[in-house]
Amino acid sequence: MRKFVAIVLLLAVTGYGIWNALAAEKTKKVGLSVGDVAPDFALQTLAGKTVHLSDFRGKPVIVNFWTTWCPPCKKEIPDMENFYKDYHSEVGLLSVHLTSQDTVENAKSFIDDHRLTFPVVLDKKQKVLNKYHIQTIPTSYIIDRHGVIRKKVIGPMTYKQMVEITASLRQ
Repeated sequence: MRKFVAIVLLLAVTGYGIWNALAAEKTKKVGLSVGDVAPDFALQTLAGKTVHLSDFRGKPVIVNFWTTWCPPCKKEIPDMENFYKDYHSEVGLLSVHLTSQDTVENAKSFIDDHRLTFPVVLDKKQKVLNKYHIQTIPTSYIIDRHGVIRKKVIGPMTYKQMVEITASLRQ
């Protein structure tokens, strides 16, 4: 009887350990989180100008990842343009077009058609996509003036959300 109880206890402890390990694996962090320092990167615009994320140090910045074939991305772009026009002196906006999943031609047409004035850089080789572990688009990171991620938004943002999210960072 003692052997049976010992075996049952051993199996229970082993099972609990396996269950705990699997549960920890499921909750594993994906991508960057609030409080992380945003990794710097350098990408080029359509015009060939190199833009670094660190160029925005000293003021908050929204870094947005998108493609032209993504309906939620298309939906948020006009709000981003309006936000940029109203707040560009207080908050930077850097749009990362995932060119590796789209084309430069599509990006150019989209930017021209929507008359975008905020900086759009091209991630042609998925370097920034991979560095930021982007799995869903659009995804935006709101970064403070010191380069620390203060919010991560998965999905499209509205103008109102951009204003509200950046309000405390603009002060």
